[in-house]
Amino acid sequence: MTILNELGNWARRITVAFAAVVLAGLAVLIFLDVVGRYVFSAPLPGTVELIEGFMAVVMFGALAQATHSRDHIRLDFLLNKSRGHLRWAVAKAGDLAVLLVVLGATWGMYERMLSLHETGDLTPILDLPLYILAGIALGTVLVACIVAVQVLTRAVQTDASWEKSHYD
Repeated sequence: MTILNELGNWARRITVAFAAVVLAGLAVLIFLDVVGRYVFSAPLPGTVELIEGFMAVVMFGALAQATHSRDHIRLDFLLNKSRGHLRWAVAKAGDLAVLLVVLGATWGMYERMLSLHETGDLTPILDLPLYILAGIALGTVLVACIVAVQVLTRAVQTDASWEKSHYD
């Protein structure tokens, strides 16, 4: 395995772990907000905007793992109906489609982060700069992009005859 593959795998594991920690933190935040709201009649300020921002981080953080394990939503009926060379080609086309979608998401997140930085938009209650959350999400979707390139490269480099028999 090359250094690039090792680096991509390390980044994917870190991203997934980060997303898991953020998700656990969100669960604690929601718990504290509910307790504060119903027991003390004092909800935590800014909980909704933190949940909204960090859910994007969690979603994009999980994207790298979903890409690695090929757990995306896909049109399995096409794979189930095709055989041999066609099935192999459909699987590779699916990997390419995932790469293109993730590249588009990466570019879109980059553009959004720059836009938020230029406008200086802040969250309405806590006055946190939105570009920081967009930057974190960009980092996680960039890892998913690297993983998508790895998946497609591995699929193309794999012995085609094994792949064809594997999909039969």
